[in-house]
Amino acid sequence: MATTEVQLSERQPMLISTTEEVVHSNPVASSTIPIESSTTIIRKDVEIVPEDKNKFIQVIRPLLVELIGTMLFVLIGMWGACSGGVLNAALAFGLALMVFAASFGHISGVHFNPAVTLGILIAGEMQAVMAVLYVVMQLLGGIAAGGLLRLLLATRIYNDCKGGATLLTKYIVANETSVKGGVYVADYVRIWQGILIEFIVTFILVTVILMVVIDTKSKTGLASILVGFTLAANILAVGTLTGGSLNPARSLGPAIFAEQWEHHYVYWIGPLVGAVVAGFLYRTVWAHYDRRMFVKRTTTTVKA
Repeated sequence: MATTEVQLSERQPMLISTTEEVVHSNPVASSTIPIESSTTIIRKDVEIVPEDKNKFIQVIRPLLVELIGTMLFVLIGMWGACSGGVLNAALAFGLALMVFAASFGHISGVHFNPAVTLGILIAGEMQAVMAVLYVVMQLLGGIAAGGLLRLLLATRIYNDCKGGATLLTKYIVANETSVKGGVYVADYVRIWQGILIEFIVTFILVTVILMVVIDTKSKTGLASILVGFTLAANILAVGTLTGGSLNPARSLGPAIFAEQWEHHYVYWIGPLVGAVVAGFLYRTVWAHYDRRMFVKRTTTTVKA
């Protein structure tokens, strides 16, 4: 039998922290552990790249989450919209976002929406280059979702829901009647109304995200639940008016494959402007002082 001395200082850091008091109180600095003579101990120093320097972890992985996640998120939501109307769409989108945010939020933040990315960029919480890459991945994901919906739905169902496209609602009347020589026709949601509606609901969504996910004081572990229910509530509120998009990537894919381009710009202008206003107000008004602009910060100097 051969013996080998193992210095206490060579043990694992976890062991050092738990035995530090014993080491200082006991003058014995080493112990003898019997080891079989045939045993060979080989110590290799393995170089591990920290995650903050790993390009795959910091760039590729978040972009994959945004691409695949946006595709699945939009697809699930459009399945809900095509299978049961506004209620199903609201629950499908809201619950899907809730689950994805809880599962992958630590990787990419789970934006799945160019408007959300724009709001977070303006709030000063991400770099412009990553924001652009996020938006590209989200739009590609939305397009892929539109293609998958066309592939997986029966033609009749697909045509009935117009490919899951978001459109301004037209109210059709059963009988048209003449009024003072004119004709009373169906009412509809005007373009300016659609833009304003999408602006308001997206502003609410992005503001909630900034407050419960990012802000120093109000962020919470329940963020995924709160954000998911906020999206569901907004779609329930305006789904019968504009379709409740709040997301250019959600509207782009169905528009391409179902060829539903009528007033499509509404679903870009409203959400993006809403996100800009939400990000700006957060940065200047709502944010805690450590994240707010135009706050005079003082440096405390400690003299020895």
